[in-house]
Amino acid sequence: IASDGLTRVDIPSGADWQVGGTWDGSAYSDPPGHADKVQAARAEGVNAERERRILAGKVFPITGYGSTIHPSGDDKTQTVLLALKDSARDLQAANVTDAVLPFRDMDNITHNLTASQAMELVNLGKAWVTDLYEASWDLKATDPIPANYADDKHWP
Repeated sequence: IASDGLTRVDIPSGADWQVGGTWDGSAYSDPPGHADKVQAARAEGVNAERERRILAGKVFPITGYGSTIHPSGDDKTQTVLLALKDSARDLQAANVTDAVLPFRDMDNITHNLTASQAMELVNLGKAWVTDLYEASWDLKATDPIPANYADDKHWP
């Protein structure tokens, strides 16, 4: 009890609580429907975290290439990568093995790739994005969704 006669209650930082609950003198009870609201907010947070990770891209090592490549995951880059893979298929069909496919990554580095390297880059990126979606689905299927859903331990 404080000097003014009022009881002070310390609420942990980041705690999921809401006005409208009840205090029985020793414990706080959440208001009805609060857990559902927390789950919905966390599910939205999981989606936002997945999108943030996709946009940040990932660095990929490519077989036979002396450097790594860091594509962004934005929609434009994904379209460019699919077009790159289409061109790579055409070059493979024509038996072209030279590094003639340019790709500029999010670090503003132009990489000249062979058809097989371009296809590897696209396939690695697709697999990574798929893994991110699966991780987000797994998190949202958890009851309750962990408050630390953005922690790297939950993501590939």
